[in-house]
Amino acid sequence: MNKTFLFFSLCCLALVQCAPKLHDTKREQEYIKADSTLWAEYELEGERLAELYAENEDSLYIKAVELEAYADRKNKELAIEYSATPSGLRRCFMLRLDIEKDTLQGILTKLPRDLRKSECAKAIREHIATEQIEVGMEFCPIDVVDADGNKFAWNEHRNKNILLIYGGLGCMGRSGRRELTALREEYAEDNLAIVVYYSVSTLEELKEFRNQYSDDYIFISELMSDYSPFKIKYGVQSTPTCFVIDRSGTVVLKTVGFDAEQVKIHIGK
Repeated sequence: MNKTFLFFSLCCLALVQCAPKLHDTKREQEYIKADSTLWAEYELEGERLAELYAENEDSLYIKAVELEAYADRKNKELAIEYSATPSGLRRCFMLRLDIEKDTLQGILTKLPRDLRKSECAKAIREHIATEQIEVGMEFCPIDVVDADGNKFAWNEHRNKNILLIYGGLGCMGRSGRRELTALREEYAEDNLAIVVYYSVSTLEELKEFRNQYSDDYIFISELMSDYSPFKIKYGVQSTPTCFVIDRSGTVVLKTVGFDAEQVKIHIGK
């Protein structure tokens, strides 16, 4: 056998043996405990602040914003620290929009081999390799089905404005849903299509959302749950995230939360 080839093979074998095959289950439990502690302390501090500043709404708001920023920062730090565990890696995917892609790439290179092959790691790789949709870009017609199980034909809505909502109709509250209903009533369907994407894994779940809210909207999904091309390409995690796509197919608004006035400003531009 060629000595050079033998030496190279031995070096590769040594590198593979140095990388752990399986994640550390003890670290997984440590992360779950640390995460639970963080959010328990967040709730307790929120209650303390609400009592302390009960008579001063402005101060309460400022303190609440500071508390949320602290919790978000610690949440990200913990996810990165415990990224070599299944739960930590899943949290990194959830927070992928708040973590630099170089940092995510570094996380992937240090994963145990069982996690490197996971669906979560694959989704993070796809996120890193994908340019996420932002304002000014052409929208991307991902393959999806509607609540009747039919392939959704994006082309049928060409030359219309499209309000594309990533889930969260429940998060809007009654007032938000009333504003969405009013928006549907104000604009004719040949002018505005309201399309609601839900991250579900079965058609039955998608039908339930349509039945719960309204068949005046088009409900769509890839039926892939968390790690879907839509979530990765559109860079969405928080619900609702709203996009307005104009008649030319250009994304003219992207916002976390639903703001009917902002949507109306951008329709027709």
